[in-house]
Parts: sequence; C-alpha cells; structure tokens
Amino acid sequence: MQELPERSVDGEPELDPASLRCLERTRSWVLNVMVCIGLTVMASGLILRLAPLTLIVGDVEGWRRALYAALIGVIAFSHLTRRIMGSRNRLRPPDTRAERFFRSHVVAAAVGGLAAVLGLVYGLTIEPRFDGVVIFWASALVLGILAMPRETELGDFTEPMTPEEDTPR
Repeated sequence: MQELPERSVDGEPELDPASLRCLERTRSWVLNVMVCIGLTVMASGLILRLAPLTLIVGDVEGWRRALYAALIGVIAFSHLTRRIMGSRNRLRPPDTRAERFFRSHVVAAAVGGLAAVLGLVYGLTIEPRFDGVVIFWASALVLGILAMPRETELGDFTEPMTPEEDTPR
C-alpha cells in the first residue's frame, strides 16, 4: 500500500513537479481562451453598436427561445465536459493524467466561449441592445472562470503524474 502525498501547512496536498507544470500549462491555456472570449465580446459590442440591424423577419419569439435554449445547452455541455473528462477516475492513470486534465479544462473553456458567439447572433437577430446580450457574454466569461483549474483537482493521487516529456503525444 502506498502512502498518500504529503500535505502543506494549509492542508492542501503538495503537488509533484510534473503536476505543477501541468497545472501552470493548463491555467495558461485557459487564460488564453478567456482572452479570446473577451476579444469576442469586445468585437460583438462594436459590431452591434455600428450595425444595429435586426436580421429576422417573422417568428422572433421562437428564435429568442431557441437562442436561450442554445445558451443553456452550452452551459450544460461546458460543465459536463469539465466534470466527465476531468473526473477522478479518468485522471487516475498517471501516464495520461496530464493530457486529460489539460483537455478537460481547455475544452470546457472553449465550449463556454460559444456563449459569446451566441450573444452576437442574438444581438444581430433579436435585440441589438446591451441588456439583451449581456447574459450571453457574462455566461461565456463565467464558464471560462469555472474552467480555471485548481490545485486540489490534481492532489490526493497515490501515484505521481508521469512527466510530460515522457508522455507520448
């Protein structure tokens, strides 16, 4: 039986060097995705300000419901992506832990970024006002923040992570 990892002063597990590198790499990529989300929000705002037009003629309420349903779908898919791809059971093998941890967080942030694109579509088709699209933009940013990895997600494994240099790609 192997002993559990050592704990730091605050009770959190101390990570091995490979886990720390993986955590920093994942945080960096998720932050890059969040910067792209922010640029999408900024571009959407400029487009909606400069081109205030409504592209849909007809059943606007049906489109509104469809876009809100799509937003709920994006939120659910982002959450499930992070929870399923980054589950403890999937992260247990040390040789695939780094790549699976990385993918679960970066993909979840990227999926969450689709909410910003939905906001642009909503603004161009339904209502080109801030109070109409802000829920889409805020959702994209919140999903990006939720995808930011935490140390505790890589702690308490009995085997240390295989260093990324040794992991085949």
